Amino acid sequence: MPTESSQLLGRILPFIRERGYTAGERIPSERELAERFGVSRGLLRETLSTLETLRVVERRPQSGIYLRDVAREASLDMLVIESDLGMPVSPADVKDLNEFRSMLEVQSVRLACSRRTDADLAQIDEVLATSRARLAAGQSLSAEDARFHIALCAASGNKLIQRAANSFWLASRARRERYFDDPANARRSLAQHTALRDAVAAGDTTRAMDILGDHLGNVERFWMAQVGPDAGGAATSPGIAPR
Repeated sequence: MPTESSQLLGRILPFIRERGYTAGERIPSERELAERFGVSRGLLRETLSTLETLRVVERRPQSGIYLRDVAREASLDMLVIESDLGMPVSPADVKDLNEFRSMLEVQSVRLACSRRTDADLAQIDEVLATSRARLAAGQSLSAEDARFHIALCAASGNKLIQRAANSFWLASRARRERYFDDPANARRSLAQHTALRDAVAAGDTTRAMDILGDHLGNVERFWMAQVGPDAGGAATSPGIAPR
């Protein structure tokens, strides 16, 4: 069940975005925000502390509350918050997310081809076995898709890659569910996951890169078709001007 703070966060973020505040601009004071949303100052301060931690706002003593440069400074966890709140994404956001995912996974797979351990492969194999069972039962592969890619990133042996990948997959949860509504996407994805596992196990970097390229290309084409061809649409994060 959402906390009072998370519920308030879901009201403040759209308010900031809709008012069109820009980076460095002062937003309403604690008193004004508390009155506007009908909440206590204590609850508001708790929510503002979350926004500070996410590097969305900055509270300056004796001055006020200012919006930070969200596009450049906000935490990756901000993506997760926006997704959980159901905030829409623009074509430009989808393009950025796809490029970010590509950078993470290309490097992960390159490293995994030389660093994967028997334990890494066992984890991937367990995910694939569960995926096959779910596909046979006509169930969604959304959660298993995330588990596969997180396991693949873990096989890189780089903990920072794993952290970034985890944030990405949490942020893409709703979009994955939509993608896997189509059984054809599930079948194709599982076949590519299986082939990618085999290439990584064999240490065949060239083959793994080819499979990953096809896999990422399928997903990117699907999402760009959903949001439209114009990658310069209005961005959806607070304080980000249209690109």
